[in-house]
Order: sequence, then C-alpha cells, then structure tokens
Amino acid sequence: MGISGCWYGPAVNSNYDFGKVGIINIDEVRDHSNLSGSGEMVQTSLTHNFLKYGFGVTESDLSGPVVNVGNGDQSLKLSCIITEFTDSKVIVVPYHHEDRGYTKTTVDQSSEADAGNEKAETSASTTTTTHGGVVSQGNRVEYTQTRVGIMLKMLDSGSGSLVWSSSYWYSGLELHRTIEICVRNAISQVTKLFY
Repeated sequence: MGISGCWYGPAVNSNYDFGKVGIINIDEVRDHSNLSGSGEMVQTSLTHNFLKYGFGVTESDLSGPVVNVGNGDQSLKLSCIITEFTDSKVIVVPYHHEDRGYTKTTVDQSSEADAGNEKAETSASTTTTTHGGVVSQGNRVEYTQTRVGIMLKMLDSGSGSLVWSSSYWYSGLELHRTIEICVRNAISQVTKLFY
C-alpha cells in the first residue's frame, strides 16, 4: 500500500510586495461534509505549522488566529477549503471458493505374443480416480487509505486582491499524520514568500 501526495506550484502575484506584510489573519476553516470537526483539525494544523516554521502565532476568542510574518503595515487574509477528507476504513470482504474436483481415468494396455503360436493375447486394465473437490469460505481484510485535500488562498486585506493560491493533497494510513503532512507541505510554500 503506497503513500502519496501531490501539490502543484502555487500561483503568485508577481507584482505584490510580500516584504510589506506584517500579519496573516487565518479565516475559520469550515468542516468538510464527510466529518464534523475536520475544519478545526486543519486549522489547528495550520497554526501549528506556522509556529514550527518560526512565526509568531496569536490566538484569541474574539478573532481567528493571527500569524506575525514581518514588520510591515499590510495584512493578508488566509482562507482554506477542505476539498477532500476521507478517513481510513477497514473493510471485511467475504469470499467463497469452490473447487469442483475432477475425475481421472487411466487405461493400461498390454499384449503378449507366443513365438510358437500365432495367437496373441491382449489385456487392458482401467483405473479411475475421483477427487470430490473442496469448498473454502472466509473473510479477507482490506484497508482504504486516508486522504486529505486542501485549497489555500491569500488576499490582500486592504485591496481584496488575490496574491497567492495553491492546492495540496496527501494520502496516508493514519488521519492525524495525513492532515499534518498535507498542511506542512502547504505552509512550507507560504514561508518561502517571507524568507
């Protein structure tokens, strides 16, 4: 069972000066229809990964998380949409195998000739072997992979201009790790804008 992921190069507004940005406001991430609480898991992973990359993160009850990225006076708004959120499943697949058996017949023939006599004797014997077959039944356990996909975009808070966007997905065996790797790949691209 393989583990895989994919992301395409982000789209970046080449005319935007990211050096003038001081903060990134993170919008609330809404749940995917497959799982209640998925939005909070992804949002927590977003702030966790910004913190891992050395950025200051502020969270308050009144507004969403704020990431300090520089000393500039401009701000960005980061929004995230969960495009795919599938937890792993164990599937028990029943099977039924029938071997219908076989019948094998062997015929042996021999002949003897007498040198002084013109007559020859022929004899034949037949052996039949029958195998009744076997029926086997049971269950086979199969695993489906966890898959998480996200789309991110950043808007300039003042003008509303879209300055950066990208999408990522990752498939793995365990939900928490799959979310973590998918989001980490996304945030690693965001950090390149400010270093």
